[in-house]
Amino acid sequence: MSASQSNRDMRPDLDETINVSEAHGAIKDAPPAVGREKSLRENGMESVSLLLILVSGIVVLVAGSVMGQGGSFFGYGETVKDGYMRGKSPVKEEVPLPPISVLALLQKEGQKQYAACASCHQTSGMGGGEFPPLAGSEWVTGNTEKLAMIIHNGVGGPIEVAGNPYNGNMAAIGANFGPKELASVMTYIRTSWGNNASLVTPQMAEEALKISKARGGAPTTAEELKKNHDKMLPGDTLDPDTLLDPETWEPIPAAE
Repeated sequence: MSASQSNRDMRPDLDETINVSEAHGAIKDAPPAVGREKSLRENGMESVSLLLILVSGIVVLVAGSVMGQGGSFFGYGETVKDGYMRGKSPVKEEVPLPPISVLALLQKEGQKQYAACASCHQTSGMGGGEFPPLAGSEWVTGNTEKLAMIIHNGVGGPIEVAGNPYNGNMAAIGANFGPKELASVMTYIRTSWGNNASLVTPQMAEEALKISKARGGAPTTAEELKKNHDKMLPGDTLDPDTLLDPETWEPIPAAE
């Protein structure tokens, strides 16, 4: 194969009769409109037909008119029939909790807090061994301030419970209790296992926390409890049957 033939084979696939220089010159010398018409365009870049634009616009207008007038396909009467009953929603609706008596609420919450005490004093409240009973204990059913100090601070040294001597160290069970937790556990042990003492309100427990903070938080002793804390906590009492909102713990106003 000759060199001239090889060079011809490597040229672009153009008609050999076309003179490229003359073709470009004709476009250059022609008016701008002619030049635009005769300019080469890449595949896919041709101008969109005006007829196609008009037809597309008419289709869009007709479709919009049909939808705007609410044809039978979109009619409410076609999708909702007379006598139609809506099915039950699979999503559970939030139902407000019913009111509960203050005693029942404190006992319910107090039982949860008592789980920290049950390992020593047992679920029966009878204690055992070196652990004194809570059932029938004068320290439980007596004045509420000394019981609050025992729970919130712990107690150490000799102490007599239900006529029996004990000499151990009880940890501070309620060191992290707030007023609700302290009132609940106090009420629970004061009204369980045959104990029949008054309930303790969160307002009373709040006063107990102030008293405990003022004494520094050290463990108590039987001597200190009798000398400084053998009294009832300040605060208004509540009838055990008073109804509370279980969410807010606020009394439910009486119906007029």
